[in-house]
Order: sequence, then structure tokens, then C-alpha cells
Amino acid sequence: MKTFTIYLTVLTGMILLTAILPDRTYGGQSTGMHFLLVGPSAHNMGASDGHTAALTGASAIYLNPAMLALENRNSATLSYMLWPATDTQNSFAGLVYKGDRQAFGLALLSSLNDDIPFRSGATSNPDGYFAVRYFSMAGSYSRSFGPLAVGVTGMYLYEQFFRQDASGFAANAGLALNMLEERVRLGASLRNLGSMQDLAETATRLPTLISLGTNVQLLQFSTTAVEDEIPLLLSVTADYNIPLNDVSGSDDGAILSQDAGYLNAGLELNIAQIIDLRAGVRTGDTQRRFSTGAGIFISDFYFNYAFLPFQDGFGVAHAVSLQYYF
Repeated sequence: MKTFTIYLTVLTGMILLTAILPDRTYGGQSTGMHFLLVGPSAHNMGASDGHTAALTGASAIYLNPAMLALENRNSATLSYMLWPATDTQNSFAGLVYKGDRQAFGLALLSSLNDDIPFRSGATSNPDGYFAVRYFSMAGSYSRSFGPLAVGVTGMYLYEQFFRQDASGFAANAGLALNMLEERVRLGASLRNLGSMQDLAETATRLPTLISLGTNVQLLQFSTTAVEDEIPLLLSVTADYNIPLNDVSGSDDGAILSQDAGYLNAGLELNIAQIIDLRAGVRTGDTQRRFSTGAGIFISDFYFNYAFLPFQDGFGVAHAVSLQYYF
């Protein structure tokens, strides 16, 4: 009970801190850098990114750095996502080193579209092509105090649009709490708090938000196949996200942003600690309403795939990732 009280106290402090932060209106400009709102790996994307309180390895560097200290092993993750509708490519690489009560994380995250046509007039063929690039390099530190963990991430950010570019810095901070013999986890994170230099004449506004999440093992049972029992575990993850500024619009055409509070929720069925099947849904004003995915463990390797259909003819995104535990 004392640990839970500490968790609530610090969480309340995080929320109050955001309430007194200066409101930068940027002349009514909406946010950019929306690649920071997409779950870094296929594991996250298959459950609609609702993993503020779930153990997903290096993805926590961007979702909730406190979760790193609750990991059981070191891990390295590589992930790639392609959205054919705009040829946007998201890539992620992350590393988690887990000590006794602390953990360190390093990660690279990028989004690239290098095939955007431009025209100087009404011509049938473009005059050429230009690129839109986004890049983040991040480092995290997390420490546990019994069932409670805290963590922080520092990020260097870079963006390029045509011939203009800019850089900036941001931070994530998080809390996590194990409960009921780790069958229930609570998480909270403040994400993307920072600023960018001017791009041309205006600075891009970061999509800052608070994420409140839970991960619950709902049901554990077994089934019989060829005289052997196959254990099954059904879990649910859910995040409620509170944008702290206007995040309408999209800089990559994916329409992944939201301008009001919204829910990301996912179900995952683990079969014999080998196969994971998952599905997710998100509420609010979004074109990415549903997602599905699957994962398989082979020795120390964890392969994941996510299928992300967009509404209104925006196409389908596919993501794959490989996680190695050591």
C-alpha cells in the first residue's frame, strides 16, 4: 500500500507539472514529428501501441522508460515498417542492458519518405523528387525500488524537409508498478517534452502527451492436444493518452495524430510460451482504428509481425521486428 501511495503521489506531480508548463501556441501551428507517436516495434503496433505498462524491451525507451528496470533480461530489437500508400518507412533499433535494480537503454528511430514529387508548374511529369526525414537518437536510465520503477529518456531530434532542416531535444519520464505477483502492472509516462529549432521560419511543435496504462493477465488456462496440455494466457493492455497540445494534422500523410484524449487497447493470447496472437483498437479521430499481429519465440529470438489497415483508402502498413534476448 505504501508503494502504491508513492506511485500515485509521483503520478499526480507529473500531471500537475504539465498543467503549469508554458503554453506555446506557435501561432496556432499543429504539431509535427508524429513518428514519435507510433509504437517503435511490430510488437507494439499489433496491439495499437497500448504498451505503457507492458514489457516490450527497448520500445519502452520511447513509450515508458520506467519499464526497462522491470525487464528480466538484456535484449536488442530491430524493427521496420512500410506504409505503401506514401512509401513512408519507419525503422527502429534499440538495446537494453539490465542490471540488478537498474537498466540502461539506447535507441535509434527514423521515418523516411524520399520519393515526394515537386513541380514548378502544371506539368504531367514532376521536375524532381525530394525527401522528408525524421530521426531520433535516445538514451534511457531506469531504476526499480521493489515493485516500483522510475525512468527517464533523453532524445536528440532531427528533421529535414526539402532543403530545410532543424534539430532539437526532448525528454520522456515514466513510472511503473508491479502488483499482485506481477499479474497486474500500472504505468504512466510523460512523452516528447521539448522543443525544436526553427525549420525555415517556424519551429515544429512536438506532440507532447501523458499516457496512463495498465497490463493485466486476465485468464490462464490450458487445452489438451495429443495427450499434452498446452498452456494459454490471455492478457489485456490499455493506454489512455492525453495530448497536451494541438496534435491535429499529420506531417507524413499517415494521419496518426489525435487532438483529444483517446484509448489504445489490445488483447494478446500466448500459446505455450511460444506463440503470441494479438489485436488492438484505438478510439478517437484516427484512420488507424484496428491492428492485428503475431509473434513467435525461437530459442532466444522473438519474431513479430503487425498488420495495420488504414481507413478511407489510405492503404495498409506492414511491420516486422526481431528481438534477441541475451
